[in-house]
Amino acid sequence: MSRLPFLIIIFSVLFSISCHIGSNKSEAINAKWKKIPDSWIKRATQPAYQKPDTVLLHEFAKIVKLDTGGESPSDSGKYAVFNSLHVDLDGDGKDEFLCLQGWNVDSPYLCVFKQFNDGWYLIYIEQIETFFKSPALYVANNYSKNKTFYVRQSYEHDADIAMDGYRFYKLIDNNVYKCLDILDGAYASSGRHIAQAVKSSFEFKGDSDDLAVFYSYNFFPSYVFESDYYSSIHGVSSLIEGQGIVDYVYNSKEHKYKLNIPPKSDKTVNDLTADKISCFANFASDSLFVKAYQGQIDDVIKTGTPQQKKLLREYLSLVNKDKAIYEPKTYFPGRIQVIIRQMKEHFME
Repeated sequence: MSRLPFLIIIFSVLFSISCHIGSNKSEAINAKWKKIPDSWIKRATQPAYQKPDTVLLHEFAKIVKLDTGGESPSDSGKYAVFNSLHVDLDGDGKDEFLCLQGWNVDSPYLCVFKQFNDGWYLIYIEQIETFFKSPALYVANNYSKNKTFYVRQSYEHDADIAMDGYRFYKLIDNNVYKCLDILDGAYASSGRHIAQAVKSSFEFKGDSDDLAVFYSYNFFPSYVFESDYYSSIHGVSSLIEGQGIVDYVYNSKEHKYKLNIPPKSDKTVNDLTADKISCFANFASDSLFVKAYQGQIDDVIKTGTPQQKKLLREYLSLVNKDKAIYEPKTYFPGRIQVIIRQMKEHFME
């Protein structure tokens, strides 16, 4: 008998045994994860194309000891939500289970469940504000082992301020990372010297993991002169406006999307910059706004209408006198300052 076939057989047996042992190796369980009963997962993962199953919501709140803040199915689950999907987020060949669930459609919880050692665990949970809009959960089928998933959320809404955006996540090595916030729209009509309307759209860039974002913006006058009253109208619809496209490149070491604006040989004052983008949804500092948009401001003062020139000159005089750092009044919600700080932590990373 030849020794070669015998050695091949022995090698095959040993390889089979090693694979079997490796497949049964237990995965480490994080103490912060919450074990979820198989019965709940089975019921939650069965398609139910009807009103949300309020029994599931009740059971989940008990399992994770969720502080509902007084939320309950007082209206027979009238505003309850339970949207879910299965997708392999980290390329391990097994689907994770994602869902948006809660008693109120305006503030559901984003939950990520992952299977370990034949059991399911809640590895991530975050409450998302939607301002009574239908909660939406997206997954980008981009060219990456670790798929990007994202939700649309509301940052602030009242009579004079509206801010919405998208938050992007990745699941990497069993950890969920917040990778980026992109402003979808911001509108502030009064309560400050210069108001703004910003819109954006985005798309993933073909065969990469990066994002291309298109911004359009319009800064218009609000509370400029001492005699101006609330929601003052100046007969001018725009002082500074423009648009542009920038990239957000994924940094795998930091697990963040980073703003990337390549240098141009034919730069103009209308080009988008990091400083300009930092002014979107940031109502706290007019001096930073002037610094970022100085070139466009100078152009309008040279070529704008008489009313535009008058408004901008008065506005600049306030900035020079250090009076343009607007102090919120009673009709300007203080909570917005906290939200702005939270948003800036994500927008400019």
